[in-house]
Amino acid sequence: MMMTRNAKPKALRPFAAYATALAAVALLAACSEKPPEPSAGELVFKGTCKVCHAQGINGAPIVGNKKMWGPRLEQGIPTLVEHASNGYGLMPAKGGNTELTTEQITAAVEYMVGQVQ
Repeated sequence: MMMTRNAKPKALRPFAAYATALAAVALLAACSEKPPEPSAGELVFKGTCKVCHAQGINGAPIVGNKKMWGPRLEQGIPTLVEHASNGYGLMPAKGGNTELTTEQITAAVEYMVGQVQ
């Protein structure tokens, strides 16, 4: 029996079909997984803080930029929350969103800090 280069012996054909089916199931499972829900801090960041902290407007430290966040990290979370809550430099209190609670501000600060640690 002469086989071509890509032909599989009859005995292996069921296994090849099984492997193909498994690969298809794995692909479908991967595609159907929901992405993780954003954290409370990420939601606040995207809704309020991103305006300045994504581009460094008015000197705001850009999220993920270790060099810009380095000196701020040394101040600690409580100080950063206080600055975000009451305003600091050119940043308005609560990032201009007067509806934010202390818990939401803390979550946003922790989210931003987490992006550089």
